[in-house]
Amino acid sequence: VRAVYLQSWGGPDTPLLWRFQKKYAGSGAHGDLNAHIVDMARFITGDEITEISGAIAETFIKERTLVETGSAGGIAGGAKGAKKKGKADVDDAVLFLTRFKKGAVGSFEASRLATGYQNMNGIEVHGDKGALRFRFEDMNYLDYWDNTIERRLQGWKRIMCTSGGNHPYVGNWWPDAHILGYEHGFVNQAADIMKVLGGEKPEVPIPDFADAYETQRVLEAALLSAENRCPIKMSEVK
Repeated sequence: VRAVYLQSWGGPDTPLLWRFQKKYAGSGAHGDLNAHIVDMARFITGDEITEISGAIAETFIKERTLVETGSAGGIAGGAKGAKKKGKADVDDAVLFLTRFKKGAVGSFEASRLATGYQNMNGIEVHGDKGALRFRFEDMNYLDYWDNTIERRLQGWKRIMCTSGGNHPYVGNWWPDAHILGYEHGFVNQAADIMKVLGGEKPEVPIPDFADAYETQRVLEAALLSAENRCPIKMSEVK
């Protein structure tokens, strides 16, 4: 399993927003971005992480400009011209390795300083019979490699997931292959929640507090691994 979530909005011109202060955010790119890909890896593999190792948590920009409330201009608002600075005490980038219960290994990387990527949320899963590759910036497509066919015919197959008539949500929006976007996901999520409240089954499994708890345990283990520079077994993290 190989998962990344890379953004580039957190450069030196970005002011000291709450996201860069540990007392408010808890962590930086780690909790903000790695949380998504850890949860995604658990969902796709159906497996649990048992050990974290090789973690690195780095703060590259240790001071950021202070600005008045409401003047930051959004998540990546600039602070050019301002002079006063405050301490940024959360990570800008975190990388770590994992072991899964059923024998797989994984790598996870999150950064808000990955120049060239605005919202690169991606995951790859490699097995002996094939592989899957997904990129959130191109969310209507899934790449598939079939390792069971003869070598001369092997190659990445690009599948448009919103065509073919069997997508669980697209039929409620548009005809086949008319694609879905970021906003549609939230509406679909709300529809599934209402189904469950009404006693029906959701289209896809809905994450619960137990899923959030397990994700948070992995994040905590990675920070402990980075701090102590040693492997951390999930059994050690409550």
